[in-house]
Amino acid sequence: MKQMSHLLILVALLILPGFAWGHGDASHVMGTVTTMEDDYVVVKTAKGDSVSLAFQLETIFQQNGIHKKDARPQVGDRLVAEVTKKGLPENRDWVATEITFATPKAKP
Repeated sequence: MKQMSHLLILVALLILPGFAWGHGDASHVMGTVTTMEDDYVVVKTAKGDSVSLAFQLETIFQQNGIHKKDARPQVGDRLVAEVTKKGLPENRDWVATEITFATPKAKP
C-alpha cells in the first residue's frame, strides 16, 4: 500500500507541470472595455490601469463562450484576453491572440 501511494505521488508530480507548460508563454489581461476601434481595444483593469490590446488577423474572438469571426467587444463589455508581445505594433501595450468577452447583465 505504501508503494502504491508513493507511485501515485510520483505520477502526480510528473503530470502536473505539463498542465502549466501546455498553456504557453501568454499573459492575460482582464477588465472592462473603455475604447473600441477597428484594430485595437483599450481595457481598464481591476487595478485601474488602462491597457491597449492590438488585434491581428489571427486573433480569435469568443462572445459569451461562442467563437464568432465577426464578433467584437463593445464599450462596457467585460473582457479576458490572452496576450503576447510578439508582433507588437507601435503605441500598443499588447497583441491579443484570443479575446473572450460578454456584456454584463443589467442590475435590477
